[in-house]
Amino acid sequence: MAKRTKKAVLQRKQPAGSGRFASPLLQGREQDIALLDHLLDRIDQGGSTLVISGEPGIGKSALLNVAQHRFYQRGFCVLSMTGVLAEVHLPFAALEQALRPLMKRTTGLVPRQRTALQAAFGMHSESEAPDIFLVALATLSLLTQSAVHEPILLVADDAQWLDHATFDVLAFIARRLSADPVLLLVAMRDDFNRSLGDASTLRLRLSGLDDGDAERLLDTYAPGLSPSLRSRFLKEASGNPLALLELPRSERASDALDKPWLPLTERLELAFSNRLSDLPDKARTLLFVAAENDETSLHEILRAGEKLLGEPVRVDALSSAVAAKLIEIDGMDVRFRHPLVRSAIHQACDLATRQNIHAALAATVSDQLDRQLWHRAAATIGPDDELAGDYDRMASRALQRGAVAMAIEILETAARLSNTAKAKSDRLLWAAELAADLGQPELLDSLLRLADVDESDQLAAARIGWCREISQPPTVNDPAKIPALVGLAAQAQAAGANDLAGNLLWRAAQRCWWSNASSELRTAVLAAANKLVLPETDARLIAISAYAEPLQLGADIFKKLQRLSRTSGIDPSIARILGSTANVIGAFDLGVSFLTGSAAALRDQGRLSDLARVLFTQASAEMEVGDWMGAMREAEESARLAEETGGPLWIAAATIVKAKLSGMLGNPERSEAYAAQAERLLLPLGASFLLAILQIARGVSAIGAGRHWEAYAHLRRLFVPADPAFNSGIQFFALADFVEAATFSGNAETARGVIEEIERVSGSTRVPWVETMLHYGKALLAAPDEAERFFLQGLGPAAKNWPFLRGRFLLAYGAWLRRQRRSADARAPLREARDLFDALGASPWSARAREELRASGESSRRRTENVWETLTPQELHVAQLAVEGLSNKEIGAKLYLSHKTIAYHLHRIFEKTGVTSRSGLRPILAGITVP
Repeated sequence: MAKRTKKAVLQRKQPAGSGRFASPLLQGREQDIALLDHLLDRIDQGGSTLVISGEPGIGKSALLNVAQHRFYQRGFCVLSMTGVLAEVHLPFAALEQALRPLMKRTTGLVPRQRTALQAAFGMHSESEAPDIFLVALATLSLLTQSAVHEPILLVADDAQWLDHATFDVLAFIARRLSADPVLLLVAMRDDFNRSLGDASTLRLRLSGLDDGDAERLLDTYAPGLSPSLRSRFLKEASGNPLALLELPRSERASDALDKPWLPLTERLELAFSNRLSDLPDKARTLLFVAAENDETSLHEILRAGEKLLGEPVRVDALSSAVAAKLIEIDGMDVRFRHPLVRSAIHQACDLATRQNIHAALAATVSDQLDRQLWHRAAATIGPDDELAGDYDRMASRALQRGAVAMAIEILETAARLSNTAKAKSDRLLWAAELAADLGQPELLDSLLRLADVDESDQLAAARIGWCREISQPPTVNDPAKIPALVGLAAQAQAAGANDLAGNLLWRAAQRCWWSNASSELRTAVLAAANKLVLPETDARLIAISAYAEPLQLGADIFKKLQRLSRTSGIDPSIARILGSTANVIGAFDLGVSFLTGSAAALRDQGRLSDLARVLFTQASAEMEVGDWMGAMREAEESARLAEETGGPLWIAAATIVKAKLSGMLGNPERSEAYAAQAERLLLPLGASFLLAILQIARGVSAIGAGRHWEAYAHLRRLFVPADPAFNSGIQFFALADFVEAATFSGNAETARGVIEEIERVSGSTRVPWVETMLHYGKALLAAPDEAERFFLQGLGPAAKNWPFLRGRFLLAYGAWLRRQRRSADARAPLREARDLFDALGASPWSARAREELRASGESSRRRTENVWETLTPQELHVAQLAVEGLSNKEIGAKLYLSHKTIAYHLHRIFEKTGVTSRSGLRPILAGITVP
């Protein structure tokens, strides 16, 4: 490892607790310790995450203590956090504890990350709450930038008791440490139901000691036991080191054989609580205070103890508890020897005593508002309107820090403190709306059951309906939900909640598009929308029309979108709606412009779940306007972010884009692999609109491979009502492909029927993309004396917005001219088609254009691969940002990766392209053009 100057290194302290109580608990753990040494030895190759799991007392904390000591001795900066059940209500509490030594280095973060991290720790008031992923990125950046000076070990013990926000941050950084000298060690109980890391994460489950090690440990620390007692303790401990140490120490030999069997955790808790009876009253009271406190401060425990006991209390009052090995005092902190000790003492404390303790602690921490309020609530039985109001404001503060899950818990407490049923209901509804935004339907149902809303309250009923709607997966084919949403919108509007009414009707319109709603349902949605008291330019009103009748109303919507596209400063959330609306009607050129701005804003805000969806939509639009490398880049990132944020629907959606692009680029095997992956995700979800888009991808790939019968079979599914891929709102997306597949597979009459139906529904004025596809279909089907008219109409100015479609038009036109014995006339459109396909990388169509040119009497050179085509989509993205002049730190901030990961990608890029600097990339990337 390279030497580091003293200037750059933090003032390091010996990690608290390293080495303490470790030796007996680690007997027989030589292999596990060897794994830590292996991680230590390979730190120069990059970081990693190790998750240690096991039952209570198995030795997880002891192993972490050894790791902290060894890594500290090797020059690591050791940062640690410990989950404590009493602190789980404090958002980012554990994270702030761990990062405190690094906070002076936040000046090196990009401003938005620095502000987000400070807001999360309550050090900065943001007008907009930071997204959890932005806080996570700031944490990652702080760790990796600090690791430039010295390697870092971040330890998280008892992760099952970390506050939600801290755990989410750890889950984020655990997936991104491979390129940096940062190690993350996490210990959690076996029964914890949240996962951390990915397939590359190292996992170590600690099991019980084998018989020989268990016997040696028991004989060393409890010698002289009778054979029957020794056998009893060995059997009940089942190899658990803590049990082997504590059960003999806490149970009288005469009682042990007569005790009924208890689960091991309960038996250990009982063993610890039994020691309380031997302590003086003052020490016992102080232990009760320590168990209920949400901090480890010795000062707080002593001052609260004084309030309870009514007399001065000195630190020596705790000496008997230290001697009983229940706690340890480390400077000004009191720590329980094991979490089970704290749990045992908490359970031994009666309710009245607990309330008095919380009241004393509330008075002690009067300068820390949120902690004081929490202790006040814990000391309160029955309603307290003033305290409930304070809790409302605490929930708002939690939201400002980006801690949504914590805000929900705070509102639940506020509801418990409410003096009236209406106040309780309102608070639980607020919490339910937050749970719906988080996508937690089970929590939502629990909150709504508690709310007990008055059935006559129309607005509350509409709010509940909206919560249930947005908390569920959105694409289930269930048209029956549409009338209910229309009814709820009417209730909301009657109560004066026009904004909520607009949201409900937009969702109803989306369901029309997702689930093949009948014309009657679509008409009902549009009629209700016409009654909304909203501005005509409201994005939701435009979207409702598009999702309900994309073909019939497409031309009018297109004009509105055109006008809005010329407006500067559109809010990113509005741009997102407008972008998806443009895609729905086939105005992909407008969609790209709206969605690019929306994606940039979501990236800055750290809203990665929403970003994954927008990137899929953006990729779909870029694919149609000819930016295939951009589309693959967006699709790759969308899938990565969707996997991280738990969105299988959007993983599938992005994978479909990759399937279609792979087919168009001439790799049908890869295309089908992507398609099969997407299909496995989609079939359980019943997402017909994505199944329809999937069949289009398969159809295009088959056309590229020259298998028109297969393409027709795939695309025909969109028009068969009984098929899972049937979707009337998306059928026109497949128009050009379906007509081509039908024409060259002997199904021309079916194609004519589809064209007639689309013309009938779309009326006399259409979106340019739809108009161009209609011309293409008619040209392929027309008699020889009529075909050229359709070819020329379709190759008008509008076709230039759709390079792939235009290329196919030119190829078909050139081939038709050659068949009409007009070879000289055929060469110009065929040359242009070849050049378009070459620019796109559409190799199957490039090859056909060359074949037609040869048949017309003109030869063509073979297409040569561009250097940039050897890069992966993510490498290309990094290269493009580097050429724009962004530093590694700035690129990492945009892509939610560490700067070391960016450096690794640049190294790979330089190897592939043969250049040695960023400036050398500019001429290589200059060859990337959108035809």
